[in-house]
Order: sequence, then C-alpha cells, then structure tokens
Amino acid sequence: MRVLFLNSVFPGRFRSIAQAFGANPKNTVLFLAETGQKLAIPGVRRLRIAPPIPYEGDDPAEKEMVMRLRRAARAGNALLSLRRNGFAPDLICGAASMGGSFYVRDIFPKAFIVALGDWFYTNGENHCFFTRGTPRPPADFAPLRVSNLWEYNALGECHLPVTTSLWQRAQYPAALQREIKVVPSGINTRFFVPGDEKKEEQAGTACEDPWGCASHEMVTFCGPMHDPARGFDQFRQCLPRLLELRPNCLVVLAWLDIAQTGQKNGPVPAPVECSETGKAMRRAVDILGIDQSFRSRVHLLGARSLKEYRAMLQHSTAHVYLAAPHVFSTGLLEAMACGTLVVASDTAPVREVVQDGVNGFLCDFWDHETMAQKLAEVLARAQQLGHVRRNARQTVLRSYDADVQTRRFMDLIEASMQSRAEG
Repeated sequence: MRVLFLNSVFPGRFRSIAQAFGANPKNTVLFLAETGQKLAIPGVRRLRIAPPIPYEGDDPAEKEMVMRLRRAARAGNALLSLRRNGFAPDLICGAASMGGSFYVRDIFPKAFIVALGDWFYTNGENHCFFTRGTPRPPADFAPLRVSNLWEYNALGECHLPVTTSLWQRAQYPAALQREIKVVPSGINTRFFVPGDEKKEEQAGTACEDPWGCASHEMVTFCGPMHDPARGFDQFRQCLPRLLELRPNCLVVLAWLDIAQTGQKNGPVPAPVECSETGKAMRRAVDILGIDQSFRSRVHLLGARSLKEYRAMLQHSTAHVYLAAPHVFSTGLLEAMACGTLVVASDTAPVREVVQDGVNGFLCDFWDHETMAQKLAEVLARAQQLGHVRRNARQTVLRSYDADVQTRRFMDLIEASMQSRAEG
C-alpha cells in the first residue's frame, strides 16, 4: 500500500502510526512536513515542504487566512510533483488544522483520506476561560473562525475523521461530531514506568538521588512558562504558601527538550549552583517571584532530555498538571504512567482522564491558595496513597497505551477502507 502523511511537523502526532505503516515492507510510506525532529523512522521517507512566506497584515483574521492558503498552496504543489513522478497514494493521513491537506481531494481523488482533527474553536468555555466567563469582543474570535474553516474542510471532505479525546469531539458542530471517531493519543508505557520497575536501568544514573530526595518531598511541574493555558502563573502563585506549609518540600520545574529527546542518558541534573555566577538562579527567583528564603528549595531546570524528564517524574512525590479547557498534553499521561501522584486542574479535558481521589487529585485552576493546600495534603498522605499511584498507571495502560491505540487506529483505517471498497 502507498501511504502519504501530511503534517506541519515531522512526525508529530503521526509518529506511532507512521512507524506502524513503515514497519511493513510491502508499504511505500512518504511523509511531507515543513519542520520537525532529526529522526529516522524505518520504512518512512521524509520529504520537506518549504514553510509559507510570512504575510504582513494588520488584520489578524486576514493574516491567518493568507498564511493558511499559502501553506495549502505549498503542500498542493508538492502533491502535484508527487503525482507527476508517478506516486498515487492509496491512503492519505493529514492534520486538519494547518491547511496542508486543503487540496488533497482534488489532486488524489481516488485516495482514502484520514483527517486528524485538532481543535474546533467555539465562543464557549475555552474562549472565555481567561476572562472568567466575561464575553470577549467579536474581533477576538475572527482568526479562530478562520481556523475553523480548515477543520470544516478537512473533516468534511475526508473519509475518516478522527480526533483524540471526547472533549475535542464535543467542540465540533453536531453534524461533524456524528462522524468523528475518537482514538486517544498514546504514550510508551514500557518507557514511562514507576522508578522501582526499572531499577536495573537506573543503577548509577537516576537513582543516584542528586537532591537527597529520599529525605525530602519533591513537587514537580513541567511546561512552558510562556503558555497561559499550561498554568505556570497559577502554579507560581501557589509556591510561597506550599513551601510554608511543607518545610521539607523541594520544587522542580522543567520541560521536555524536543530537540534532544532521547539523546541524553543521565540522572536528574543537579540544581544550578550560585557558583555558576549566580545569575541563572537569581533569574529563576525573579521569574518565580518567590522569597529569597525559599531559593535553595526551588529549582528551575529548563529543557531536559527524555530520560532526565522521566527520572524527574519517577522521583516526584507529587506532580502538578494544569490545563485550560483545550487539548490536554501527553505530559499528564506520562506522569500517571510513572505512578506519580498527580494534582491536576479541575477542567473538562482533564476530568476525562483524572478522577479526584481515585487516580489523581483535582484542584481549581484559579485558586492558588487551595492548590497549595491540596498539594500539602497530598504530600502529607503520600505514603498512604499507593492505590492512587497504581490506579493512575492502570488508567494509562487501559486507555492510553501507544501500542494499543496505534493498533486501534490501524484497525479502524483498515475497516473503513474495506467498507468504502465494498460500498
């Protein structure tokens, strides 16, 4: 079978399924993308598309429209080139949101098309979350309505529309919802495991306990500081009270370095010392806005490799995951798979995964005082919450294992293609 993937980033959300198709030597698999990781997937040939030339305009909606049309044109020209060279895909899998799949139905009308829906914007909870429900000016929604046009086109024109969560599907208009299948994003549950399940691998590395974690509580937070939807500011505001309530608590903040994923193999890195000019730690204190007396207990690590990131989750006593009503990231699943006690925001997409007191704990996204109290309570009871840790991992094994979900996706595509061929 000839398979073509279209995405702005390589391999992005298509990594697992591209690997699955590439593993079959009978398949010819091409992947068109603008940017991405320096990663080789066996059996998958990567082809680059030049990103669109930036459009300088004053109207955000116009700028959004022009950039997406330019991206669609670049991708369309690449598809025409493939057709001229004799490549006619049987199956095309493309992301709905970025415009790259805009012309696929016209260029390859016989291909079976799968569209992965990203997000459909509404004027509801997700749009007004940061205004606490107060309506925003109509102009604020204009660029988002342009984004929705691409979702309409991709999901309406494809043969199999798919998205990754019930919450995402619920945002689409009813006519589209009826057709969309839900296949959750999966994670590697053989890699993301509780620390005591990989002692032999961690010997001499992650288990060196660089901060003396055995004698301290450790609270972790992972996510970009610039993205309000990931709640960095809310977590920052809860820190003074948390550190006051739990004087034996260490706080570690980091995020996954995509460029270095899987490249390093070492322990959780030691905190930045003031001997290294002191500038890095002082910057961290300034960013976090915490009192100088707490400086030695809060460590801002920045980007870390995949194994360092995993080791941090495995050492964590409690992991904080905050998300506005939008698509939740796999970071939530990775922490749960490591058997970490997760304290997460009580928002709709998170509630699809986390049940308060069963496989994690929920707290108000906006109430940093209550967040600190909740964290303090979880830390105080950590030794008695083994059942919550186990339930967290079982949730991921049952519903979010990458191998299981990839197989489900493959079976769904195969069955849909067969149904189309017969009907």
